Amino acid sequence: MDNLGPVLIVLTLAGGIPLLIAWVGARASATARRNGQALADRLGLALEPAQPKFGRFYPAPKASGMIRGKRAAFFSFATGSGKSRVIWAAMAITPVAAGGLTFAIDRQGILTRLGELFGTKEVQVGDPAFDAAWFIQTNQPEFFRAAFLPELRAKLAALYDQGQLRGGLGLKDGVVMYKEQGAFHQEAQCACLAGVVDLACDLADVAEVWAKGAR
Repeated sequence: MDNLGPVLIVLTLAGGIPLLIAWVGARASATARRNGQALADRLGLALEPAQPKFGRFYPAPKASGMIRGKRAAFFSFATGSGKSRVIWAAMAITPVAAGGLTFAIDRQGILTRLGELFGTKEVQVGDPAFDAAWFIQTNQPEFFRAAFLPELRAKLAALYDQGQLRGGLGLKDGVVMYKEQGAFHQEAQCACLAGVVDLACDLADVAEVWAKGAR
């Protein structure tokens, strides 16, 4: 009987750990739902209705609507699998037309330098301080260099300095998207998505200007 004490403790802990994990997951999903609703209200979007699984686990929030005359949405998605699986939160703004324009804007870093070593072409805007800090790729370098006005560059730099730009921003397949690692249960994540909307709409305007000229 004396040997049963440690065994019971181990069994209790083994049974409690899954319950603790479930409780943490349920709490995070409920927080994400509340944050998603607050973000949708702030941006004037409609949060997609959802029912919690087992009465406790909400799916990641999704919302859509119109901002500045453009379709807008926020959502999350995953890349990779197993230990390499990464969760992303994203804000997407769809220009009325993009005319095939693509671009990607990221901070300079190890990955961008490696890309340059393997032939990735960088577009510079002619502002030494900005070009040293940011890495731009586009399929229309002359147009984007002219269209990426100082006002837009200032907005981008200000968002980064304020800690509201922690991921990549670009236009691909006709959609301007900002994405960063994380989930909606983190309030900072929602603040970043809200903060980048105006700049994303400005960049969608740039795409629409290109589309008009490309016709």
